[in-house]
Parts: sequence; C-alpha cells; structure tokens
Amino acid sequence: MPATETTGEIRAALYVRETLPTPAQKCRQKAIARLERLTAEGPLEGYSVTSWAKRIPVAGTDSGLERDRYNEFARWARENGIRLTPFFHTRECYSMETGEKRTELVLPAVCIALYEGDELQTVTPHATETTTVSVQDCLDRLSEQATGESQQTVLTAD
Repeated sequence: MPATETTGEIRAALYVRETLPTPAQKCRQKAIARLERLTAEGPLEGYSVTSWAKRIPVAGTDSGLERDRYNEFARWARENGIRLTPFFHTRECYSMETGEKRTELVLPAVCIALYEGDELQTVTPHATETTTVSVQDCLDRLSEQATGESQQTVLTAD
C-alpha cells in the first residue's frame, strides 16, 4: 500500500467562564490574541470562543453545552490515561432558593480543546501521572509548531 502524507487541520475551541475576575480576564484576552496569531501563522485552521457557566449540577439531565463538553472531555481523558481533576472538580453547593444541597461540577475558568477534523486531540488544563499541562503549555506547543521547531509529518497507509 502506498503511503499518504497528511498534515491534518487543527482547530481550537476556547471555553471561558461567563464572569471572570480581572486576572482571569487578562488570561482570556492573552489566549484569544495568541489563538489569532496561531491562526494567521498556520498551525491552526481556526478557533472559536465560547462562554460557559462556572458550575453545573451533576445530577442534571439537561443536555447543555457544559455537560456535553465535559462528557466529551472525560471520555477523551479516560481513553488516554489523563486526569481532568483538579481543573474540573465537584463540590457540594447550597441553594439559597430551595434550601437544598447538591453536588455541582466546577468548570475551569479557561480551557482549550484542540480538534483534528471532528476528533478531539487534547484538552487543557489536564494532568498526567508526572505533570500538568496548562492552557499556556498548549499555546506554547502550537507556537513551536508555527516556527517549525516541532513540525511533524504523519504517514498513513492507503
């Protein structure tokens, strides 16, 4: 079978909390500026920015954006031996409206998911057995690709 060279089109999805303190707002702004540059320089085909809630009920049955993304990210993490905690974590919350306690999933203030086509390639922040990978680390790796330091070619068989 002849080999076919593929480079893959990578796109980034940036997720940010709806309300952020000033330092996290600056982080978001820097991430967006870097994504714009990375799209212009070539390692990214494009990017999107989506606001998400700070937390969602674990027991909820709705199929909202946050739950769908978390389920997708958790599947990817399980398949790749990656941990999303402590960046995605649960805690007990008290509702002033109902007087009830419930467990809620707390989402990170800033998160990036990279896709090749429709396939999720990575989510940051995340942790492995030996290290953590931040949003900054993810953007740094993409920048290295833009300058050719980490350019890789993937060969697949037809």
